[in-house]
Amino acid sequence: MPAADVSFSVPTSLEEALAELAEEDAIALGGGTSVGLLLKNGLIEPQKIVWLAKVPDLRGVAVDDDGGLRIGAAVTLRELAGSSPVRTHAPALADAAGTVGNPRVRAVATLGGALAHADPRQDVPPVLLALDAEVRIAAPSGERIVPLAEFYTAFMETALAEGELVTQVVVPAADNRRTHYVRFTPGSEDDYPTVGVAISIARGADGRISRAVLALGGVGPTPLLVPQARELVGRSAPDPGEISAVAAAAEAAARPSDDQRGSARYKKAMARVWTERALHACLGEG
Repeated sequence: MPAADVSFSVPTSLEEALAELAEEDAIALGGGTSVGLLLKNGLIEPQKIVWLAKVPDLRGVAVDDDGGLRIGAAVTLRELAGSSPVRTHAPALADAAGTVGNPRVRAVATLGGALAHADPRQDVPPVLLALDAEVRIAAPSGERIVPLAEFYTAFMETALAEGELVTQVVVPAADNRRTHYVRFTPGSEDDYPTVGVAISIARGADGRISRAVLALGGVGPTPLLVPQARELVGRSAPDPGEISAVAAAAEAAARPSDDQRGSARYKKAMARVWTERALHACLGEG
């Protein structure tokens, strides 16, 4: 579709943005890093582009009284990486955001855009999965909240219905929680990772693990949860065999495909190696 046939709007309120997105073949635009590529390659042909940068309700990072985070969908990855509240309450999320692409990309790419684009190789979604994050979604008919674990439905597909918009990401508070993220990128550091691993471990007052969540990126059609991490619950200091068992479960759960970053077999092996490293780091052993 010629560019002249596409209209461009800049709403200044959430209500106005939702009304614009309700029109036929309208798409939301955050930083444009993903939408720009889709437009350039003719993969989408919108009649209207709705730029969200001027919507105040989509901005900012707020901290709840209990330490939970509410992060606006229009927060850029650079802002996320440098946010003091995020660094205090979810440092692994800030670290992951700071690894995405290069400074130019991080300056404009938004959290909401990254989630809605749904590329399974991204760095931030596995960390949010490990943190039990939820996605707040708005539509003209109202609002709903979807656990991130249910947000991704298939390769490059999400639970977003037509006309819906991600407005906020909610990261619940957790006492005595430690989260760690590692990415393996044998090529350029600003490339997508071959595998990303996020692990979150919370401990009770007795020092025993009360919750363990493991998520993988880059090795499946969507970010993946590895439920076998729950086998660490109740342990105070998991032994090497228990850690290796969880890493082996990560390898088994991985469903990668062959591409320029390596064969599926290689990626599965790397999922195991980097899961074991992430576990040791999160447990304070490395």
